[in-house]
Amino acid sequence: MVNGAPPSWRQAVRAVLLSCGEHVSASHSTSLRVLGGPTEFETDLIHVMSDLDHQVVLDGVVCHRSGLLEDGDVIRRFDMNVTSPLRTVIDLSGPLDVAQLGKVVDDFLRRDMLQLEDLRDRVGRTRSAPGRSVATLRKVLAKRLPGYNAGESPLEARIARIIDKYGLPRPSHQHRVRYDSTRYRLDFAWPERRLYLEGNGFGWHKLSADLDGDARRQNDLVLVGWRPIEITWSMSDVEIANTIRSFLALPMPRL
Repeated sequence: MVNGAPPSWRQAVRAVLLSCGEHVSASHSTSLRVLGGPTEFETDLIHVMSDLDHQVVLDGVVCHRSGLLEDGDVIRRFDMNVTSPLRTVIDLSGPLDVAQLGKVVDDFLRRDMLQLEDLRDRVGRTRSAPGRSVATLRKVLAKRLPGYNAGESPLEARIARIIDKYGLPRPSHQHRVRYDSTRYRLDFAWPERRLYLEGNGFGWHKLSADLDGDARRQNDLVLVGWRPIEITWSMSDVEIANTIRSFLALPMPRL
């Protein structure tokens, strides 16, 4: 007897879709996982979407039926039909709260898989339905005004939201600074105050060389009059806001 390789989760999803036909797509948290979204919303259940004329009844499978699929709502990934990032956000507005859905939106924004204006336009013509919350979608968009930058990490996105939430002066995001022949990019900067902020998420530093580079950059910038603020994920929103406010209250540096 020859044993084959154990089936993977993706193989299980593909098997479900093949058994259901072309009118069925992976959706909700299953689509999110196929698209490489945040892992904290993963579940063993396989979610699929079909039209109103078909109902999928399989063990371990949750079927969602929809009477409206717009052009582009279904895409191909790994040779499977899955709902697009935009449609996935719409569908997850029911089971996820505002903060959770915001993480999904920011992840898609950072990977250039979603545009805020496309989401805003879609939400404008979307109506609430069982399993879908337009109110949640609007709250997510209200925190992401035009020009919003999701940053390069969840911590950057969180800091940007805190700055807006507490009415702090908006900084320049991804600000570029030259030191001799080297160009540095700063997460957030208030150039007129020679003040910059870095979000230290630790997990985003994969190599010790990254930490060495950060230390050299900070030393170079301090030597030419910049003051650093360092923020970590474990700090509360209030502590982050108060820290930024305290630095902004310092006397302007002499240039």
